Amino acid sequence: MQKILIVDDSEINREILAAMLEKTYEIDMAKDGQEAIEILEKKWKTYQIVLLDLNMPVMNGYEVLKVMEEKQWLDSLPVICISAETSEASIGKAYELGATDYFTRPFDTAVVLRRVHNTIALYAKASSSLHDAMEMLSGIFYRIIKINLSTDTYRTLKNISDDFRSPLDGIKSISQRLMQYGEEYVHEEDQEAFLEFCDSENLRKNFSEEDTERISMSYRCRNGQEFRWFSMEIIKSTEYAKDNEVVVLYLRDINTDYLKQLDMVLSRSKGFVGMVNVNVTDGTCKSGSSSLKNLELQEEDRTLDQYINRISTSIPQEDGCRSFTENFSRKHMLDSFEKGHTVIQENYPVYSTENHRPQLYCVTAEMVRNAFFGQIEAILYFTNITEKYLEEKMPQILYQKSYERIAVIDLKRRKIAISSAKVFDFSESLDQELDYEQYLKKAVQNSVPEEEKAQFENHTRLDNIKRELDLKGRYSFSTHQINKDGEKCLINYTYLYFDRYFGIVAVAVEDITELAGQDALTGGYNRQGFVQKAEHILQNANEDDNYAILFFNIKNFKAVNELFGIDLGDFILREFYEDLKNSQLDPVVTARAEDDHFVCLVKRENLDEEFLPKLCTKKISSSGKTIRLFSRCGIFYVKDKEMSVNMMIGRAKLAKEYIEDEYVQPYKVYDSSMQTAYIDKAEIAGELAEGIAKGELQVYYQPVVDVKTGQIASAEALIRWHHSEKGFLSPGFFIPALEESGHISELDDYVIHQVSDFLMDRYHAGKNVVPVSVNLSWMDFYDEKIMEDILDKCKNNDLEEKLIRLEVTETSYAAMGESRNSILESFRTEGVKIMMDDFGTGYSSFGMLQQYNFDIMKIDMSFIRQIETNPKTKSMLRFLIDMAHEMGIHIVAEGVETEVQASSGRFSEEEPL
Repeated sequence: MQKILIVDDSEINREILAAMLEKTYEIDMAKDGQEAIEILEKKWKTYQIVLLDLNMPVMNGYEVLKVMEEKQWLDSLPVICISAETSEASIGKAYELGATDYFTRPFDTAVVLRRVHNTIALYAKASSSLHDAMEMLSGIFYRIIKINLSTDTYRTLKNISDDFRSPLDGIKSISQRLMQYGEEYVHEEDQEAFLEFCDSENLRKNFSEEDTERISMSYRCRNGQEFRWFSMEIIKSTEYAKDNEVVVLYLRDINTDYLKQLDMVLSRSKGFVGMVNVNVTDGTCKSGSSSLKNLELQEEDRTLDQYINRISTSIPQEDGCRSFTENFSRKHMLDSFEKGHTVIQENYPVYSTENHRPQLYCVTAEMVRNAFFGQIEAILYFTNITEKYLEEKMPQILYQKSYERIAVIDLKRRKIAISSAKVFDFSESLDQELDYEQYLKKAVQNSVPEEEKAQFENHTRLDNIKRELDLKGRYSFSTHQINKDGEKCLINYTYLYFDRYFGIVAVAVEDITELAGQDALTGGYNRQGFVQKAEHILQNANEDDNYAILFFNIKNFKAVNELFGIDLGDFILREFYEDLKNSQLDPVVTARAEDDHFVCLVKRENLDEEFLPKLCTKKISSSGKTIRLFSRCGIFYVKDKEMSVNMMIGRAKLAKEYIEDEYVQPYKVYDSSMQTAYIDKAEIAGELAEGIAKGELQVYYQPVVDVKTGQIASAEALIRWHHSEKGFLSPGFFIPALEESGHISELDDYVIHQVSDFLMDRYHAGKNVVPVSVNLSWMDFYDEKIMEDILDKCKNNDLEEKLIRLEVTETSYAAMGESRNSILESFRTEGVKIMMDDFGTGYSSFGMLQQYNFDIMKIDMSFIRQIETNPKTKSMLRFLIDMAHEMGIHIVAEGVETEVQASSGRFSEEEPL
């Protein structure tokens, strides 16, 4: 089993990642960077990948990457970095230090598994290709060493044989190793030049020049009892950077005619399609061979320049043609060699004469001075890198998704080559190209639904594809198609340029039917996927199969995120999904509908209502904190299988709202009366504006009497609805309906305006005016326009005293939270009195007294009416009044109807209202 090292200082994060990966991989863990390095020192070769947190104590992820780079572990051990940060600087720094990939928290199981799998696969493929290359080169090179000049470290990639060990292998510093090698093995006549050539500062200076790609020297070296000529070539790696000076040293024995050996290797190599031996000094072509006719030496190719000029005519780009003739001219090659550059290499697009198919060739000239004649000779060879080029240019997205097919379109030649994405082979697909119009016609006839054919043809026209790509750089669309099983699928087509000049376009074809119905968090169905799957099951069910839809809602799940964090919250949602899916309900389909809502389709025979309370209760503990989660479940029995599944879900959800006590019975079965009440509420919400316009909603004023004087001290505004068709509507019915529909603020705004006009009319008429309190819903505090309008009404009138008071229930205080308390404070600053309504009905009343500021406390009538029947009530009332006066809060007692209840208010020197 492949091994993964997870490095993260958070135990929870390590456990979450391990839970995602442990079924497929063997997991080791480290709590910080230092522990990770200690583990890797012992067995880094046993791991296939490292998942590394960037922000850790002791040693952070960036420091770990630096150590891994210095030890050259990153060459064969990929690292995926983990962080909550998404800044370009953070991500860029990780990539600069050698990270292979990067993903952020919260973790997505599907993404983590896919990225880990693909990264390991890509590194395995790269390692295999490197091994094959090393095997081929072992016949030429005595030793290959990868060197980091910045860190003075190295790694031996290839010895003359696998079991060969040099006495110098124990030296960790490359500069020290080369110096000791020069002093002990290099011939004394060549020693000074060798040591100067290998001096680390000299090497860094040479490669710091942008045009220096390769340097070399020849020297005599002791091999056993004799000295043999060796060539040392040091080539700038593709990984080379100013702060990561990576080069590769190639050491070969040139005592024999290595050019002949190289010629044989090149001739046998699949990638080389043409080769010419050249005498650069006199500019003649000696010999050549090629698998392509246009690269063969012709009668007229007597000189190097004549050969190069003829080949250049196959290069379609004017700039490319000129560059090719200049770079590989006799004069340029001689000048380059004199400057120490023995290799010239460039890539050029060429049209093949056989079929006018575009190809990309890597043209290389390797030069050497003939020791016997003193002349400069070279091998000029052409490598077809079309396949490699296309593979390297294949966007990363193709490695992260499961595409059904990948195609390459030649816009100029109007050809298309198609291959399965699972076994994609560019060279094979290019050999099987088809006429684009014929292929498209066949595809439209066989797989596109009739109603979408015209749209599909328009999307796939070559001129339309080119226009979209030129404009946006990427083009995609989705359409329905019929698969081989006769099912309608949703297919996405994505087009990207491979080579804009040649007009080569890549097309990725992806079946997103499942993806469109997949929940990214759980990996299961989302609501859309559930509806599609459930409809299919119900449509094909037997007549005697009975089903039920269950809708679950986790109560107060926001508290979990606040207490434990979003990462663990997401983990709990995944756990709930798995618990539900694997429960004894044995659901046919399970889905996370949205947020913390889940839905499942079960067979009636498996629905055990006695099991539901257990399923709806879950205890969560972490980091010394514990919380018990409760869920509510609405049940809808499927009687009409033709009914819309969305409607079934809606009715199960509606049933959940009728649960009276989720701690006793956390489920409710839907019945038709629920739908009737729901419809009535919906109608009422829709008729509010019309009712206001008709004057059906009227404000009444309930007096508040001073128990000392018996005079009206203030009043409370009460809204009543006399519906023209339904008659008198109870506030207990229409106010909750307006709150549920989001229309309550419209009603509150109307009441504020009515009260303000009422007070102003009385004032201007010379009548007595007293303060009037108006009830506000907690929803009002989330509507800035409503709150601004209310504040204006309270401020902008002719009254000296602010006579509009605002009543806020204890429940509303709790719901709106501290972030909205500042709004109330702004009213108090303007002189508006704030009243806490229904004090004594909630479970956190004293917490409200401590947390919020208000001027008047209204004791709920349910409390007052117990004065004559419960002896404890008087004592409690006395305590409340004393406490309120101590805090500077006035009292209003609601629902006082008897003399005894009224007299019970006189327990303080200050007479309360």
